[in-house]
Amino acid sequence: MKLIDTHSHIHFSKDFPDFEEVLIRAKEAGVYKQVLVGCDVEDSFEAFKVAKNFDDLFWTFGIHPHSSDQGNEKIYEMLSEILADKNEDFEKLPVAIGEIGLDYFRNLQSKETQIEAFIKQLNIAKEFDLPVILHIRDAFEDTFKILEKEKNSKVLLHCFSGGIKEADWAWNRGFMVSFSGIVTYKKNLELQECAKIAPKDLFVVETDCPYLAPQKFRGQRNEPAFVAEIAKLIAELRNISAEELAILTTSNAERYFKI
Repeated sequence: MKLIDTHSHIHFSKDFPDFEEVLIRAKEAGVYKQVLVGCDVEDSFEAFKVAKNFDDLFWTFGIHPHSSDQGNEKIYEMLSEILADKNEDFEKLPVAIGEIGLDYFRNLQSKETQIEAFIKQLNIAKEFDLPVILHIRDAFEDTFKILEKEKNSKVLLHCFSGGIKEADWAWNRGFMVSFSGIVTYKKNLELQECAKIAPKDLFVVETDCPYLAPQKFRGQRNEPAFVAEIAKLIAELRNISAEELAILTTSNAERYFKI
């Protein structure tokens, strides 16, 4: 069985002092590729520093809504230079822009600041034909309005926490939905229904580690190996084998991220 953790933060050195052991456990669980997702400027570069040393680790650049005040023309110009492969310090290019989006739950930045950074990064993604990884919390309405206007075609709703209405909206536009450990929580029946009915070519799996460990490991630090538990649960919901689920989600992830 081969799985891809499409949203990993194992470059968080404080959370993963046992980085090498974590990689070994991931391989043993069948997780043979990971996408290390950046949350702000410094963190994105940390993801690069880790991923560049491994053929099976990939990285993204993104300014999370919590850090959206970091967005400025100098940063965006630097990002464009990297994506245009004009910066010799970055021999391995990011495979996506993310995680970006809107978070109205914590509101660590003003809505205006979040929206401005979100739109700017969507535009950079379109310019370089890159997929985007979206963080959406209590902000589906504004996020969907912006996506309708900006018309990005390669969109992934990370750690999906919406319902069938939001999932259908995404799938009807050819957008990808990513299921994390929260789909394994017993009370999330509507989310489990989303995983059950998701179009074969429009969903992937992730851990979002070190956060949101699946039910079996709830309360512990999450890690990439645990994506196998998420895949197992979704396979049961869809009445297919874990191997079939792995083939589906791995194919979708490889196509989406071009990895």
